[in-house]
Amino acid sequence: MPNVWSSKSRSALTPSAAFSSKALAYLAPAETGSFLFNFVRGSWVALLVACLFQAVFFLSTANLFALGCIIIAWGLLSTQFLRSDMLHTYPLSSFLLLGFTATQFYFPLVFTTLEGKPVVFNLELPYQVFVHSSLSLLVLLLAHAIYRGLIRKPLSSPTSWLNHIGIFTPPADLQLWLMGLIGLGATVYAFFISPSVGWEVTGAASDKAIQGLIPFSYAPFFIPFGRMYGQTKDPSKRLVPMLVIFTVLLFVVSIGRNSRGAFMLGFTSVGFAFGFGLLLGIFKTRLFTLRNALLAGLGFLLITGPIADIGTAMVIVRNQRSKISNAELIELTLQAYQDKEAIHARRQYDNTTSDEWDERYLDNIFTARFSNLKFNDASLVQASKIGDQDKDMLTYTINYILGALPDPFLKALDINADKEAVYAVSFGDYLYAEAGGPPEALGGFRTGHFAGTGMAAFSWWYLFFLGVGMMPVFWLCDKLVTPARTENGEQSTGTSLRFSLCGLLAITAIFQFLPAESVAATATFLMRGWLQMIFLYVVIFQATRFISNVFEGPKKRGVARHVRVAQR
Repeated sequence: MPNVWSSKSRSALTPSAAFSSKALAYLAPAETGSFLFNFVRGSWVALLVACLFQAVFFLSTANLFALGCIIIAWGLLSTQFLRSDMLHTYPLSSFLLLGFTATQFYFPLVFTTLEGKPVVFNLELPYQVFVHSSLSLLVLLLAHAIYRGLIRKPLSSPTSWLNHIGIFTPPADLQLWLMGLIGLGATVYAFFISPSVGWEVTGAASDKAIQGLIPFSYAPFFIPFGRMYGQTKDPSKRLVPMLVIFTVLLFVVSIGRNSRGAFMLGFTSVGFAFGFGLLLGIFKTRLFTLRNALLAGLGFLLITGPIADIGTAMVIVRNQRSKISNAELIELTLQAYQDKEAIHARRQYDNTTSDEWDERYLDNIFTARFSNLKFNDASLVQASKIGDQDKDMLTYTINYILGALPDPFLKALDINADKEAVYAVSFGDYLYAEAGGPPEALGGFRTGHFAGTGMAAFSWWYLFFLGVGMMPVFWLCDKLVTPARTENGEQSTGTSLRFSLCGLLAITAIFQFLPAESVAATATFLMRGWLQMIFLYVVIFQATRFISNVFEGPKKRGVARHVRVAQR
């Protein structure tokens, strides 16, 4: 472990520091005063305060065991991966591990504390939940250590085929606006004009391609962070009002398709990209400032207030989305949003009503997307009912992996995998049905967890498959980053890394790659997910570059003509 602490940085510490210099060197191996250093230090302060609150108000053996697992997990993650050298050498694979540790350990502690609940709230198998999560983290750390031993320079090189196809070519601002409009158009077509395209699980290749364009809706929001993908020009002064208008359009479309995730997950990608840029030192700001505190407070109020209310309103009218038009659905959602009593009653109902598959953990529907331990708990409960290495669960898992292959490939190899039947249900649905759930459980798309589905299909061997599968996943994620360079007179962005916009658009998916519903997620990502992501990005990048050149061609020729006249 290289020592990045200089004698000058050590002397900058004062006796009034929250921790001693030795403790800080261990917990936050980064340059003193950097955002990364302050982030790690602040995370430990928040963690210890939350643990103290939990220990005082929710004292139980199960809760103390959970707190111990959380402290150990965050200690392993922060000392090994929240380091400047590690983040710059293995950026996106480190970010993936940060996502797993945050969603399975850190976020549940923070968000349950804010809601005044114990970490083990509503968990039937709290010990098993944290044992499986802790063992999974150890396996992931070991897998990453092996990966580092095998791949010392994981980033894409200047001669990489990814460079040649344009993955790291900085798109112009106009291209990002065109990508956003194409993604918005794909959303409107898939959910408004031809709803069968948006809701179907399988279908024609053209329909799947249209679905694949939807995430590009959020491309314009990355314009302010152009330094991350190699852009050197400052954003236009008109950017903010244009983004506000575009946000309103996305908001209306999300209400019309009755999807909370459609509105929020794209913006979380922007937040994750900016936060990761701060950790890497690409963007400079002090963590503890009045401005940042006000912004954080405003964001917290929005998420827990109006945004949470609009999400609940979507749930209230959800059962009518297949019966009425999209315009009527928008109108009903806005009416439900204004009825605060109905929103309160719905939340009370959700927090008290449960069945054998119980997903109640956090009250806030958005924070629950990033820290719901009940998915793990519910999957382990159902797995305990059917026992380890269930043949039907194993068959479903294998068919799910085979279903990732294109139909022509399956036919050529004479593989009988009913993709329609396999992908019409989730792993959570199938596990619940196998454990004795009602037939109508299939198709409900309950969210499973790889611990429960892994135990049901492979017993403890699922940890081995997880570790082996994640090593190439780490490598492919890091391939979406290349060292920054000056080439053909290109102006330097002043950063050591250049991310592909393709990787930035998928940064939420990388952060949430684990926990997946099954360890089969690694196989489907390797067989199809990564290549499909690259292919779609290259297609839309080249298409928007052609269109932008058509629009900007006369302008560029006029500038060149003006330069020639001036030179004469």
